[in-house]
Amino acid sequence: MRNLHINKSKFFYLNYVSKVKAKDEDNNDTGEYINSYTRPKMIMGHVSGARGSSQVEVFGTEINYDKTILLTKNEFKKTKINENSVFFIERNVAYENNVPLYDYRVVRIAETINEVLIAIEKVGK
Repeated sequence: MRNLHINKSKFFYLNYVSKVKAKDEDNNDTGEYINSYTRPKMIMGHVSGARGSSQVEVFGTEINYDKTILLTKNEFKKTKINENSVFFIERNVAYENNVPLYDYRVVRIAETINEVLIAIEKVGK
C-alpha cells in the first residue's frame, strides 16, 4: 500500500551531525558538549495518532514510543533519517542558544519492501 497524499502532514526533521563544545556568553568553553544537527528540513509523511492498546505493536513490547511516522521507501532514502534524528511535529521550529527545541526523537526504524515505519517518542524540551 502506498502512502496516500491525503494522509500526510507537514513536519520538520534534523539529522545528527556531531557533538560540539558548549560556549558561554564570553565564548569560553563550559566543559559541556551539545549535539549539533543539520538545518531543519521539511517533509510530508503520515504521522499516527497517539499510541493505543488496540494498535499493532510493530516494534515489540519492549520498546516505548508515542507515535509512528510512515514514509515510502523513496521518501525515506532522500532524508537520511536515522536513529539519532529529531523532529518538530507538534511545535514550530525553534531554537534557544542555538540548541533546537524539538519535540520528538527517533526510537526505532523498521523497513519493509515499499515503506518505512519510524517509531518516535515525545521529549520534554
